Amino acid sequence: MRLTTLALTAAALFAALPAQAATMPTLEHIQAAVQAGVTKTQARMQSSIPVPIPVKATSLQGCQDSQEVPGEVVCLIGMSAGMRDGFMVLPLRNDNGTWVGVERKDAKFAGPSPAEAQAMIRAWAKEEVARNPEAAKDVQMQEAQSTMQVKAVNECDVKRKTGYLVCDTQLSVPSRPEGIKTELTFMLENAGWRYVPR
Repeated sequence: MRLTTLALTAAALFAALPAQAATMPTLEHIQAAVQAGVTKTQARMQSSIPVPIPVKATSLQGCQDSQEVPGEVVCLIGMSAGMRDGFMVLPLRNDNGTWVGVERKDAKFAGPSPAEAQAMIRAWAKEEVARNPEAAKDVQMQEAQSTMQVKAVNECDVKRKTGYLVCDTQLSVPSRPEGIKTELTFMLENAGWRYVPR
């Protein structure tokens, strides 16, 4: 009886391992990966830089599965490197339980889904009209509140200074059924998206 219980418990624990492996890295994991990368780079350069520049991950906006490389995640992070602060996308992979930085330039971070973007823009438009009743007369604001549809949120660029994502977006409204191509800006905070108006 006890052996059966132990076997079931072990099976349950091992069955849970893949789910745990799929968890995203924390800021501490990312900082450890960054430091390991710095150490590796300095060893490669053989002390050609006499004073190492302190590099630190200062904030974590969020992580998601990479859409470019299966098995990798990409994290939107704040970085401090000497006198330069900014945001970047850092690709990582889980190597036997340790998060390791991946040397890959221009990794992409996906923006919100079209449904999320549409809900955010409609909520923003409703707030704007509530704050400024004159805005209710504007046709674009009327459409933004109710009939505008976000058809696609395509490639996004991360702004180094702010961490905002500027995404190529396709919209449609009844007055322009052929569609509108525009750039919309979003910010990731506390694992949730926020629309950033121009």
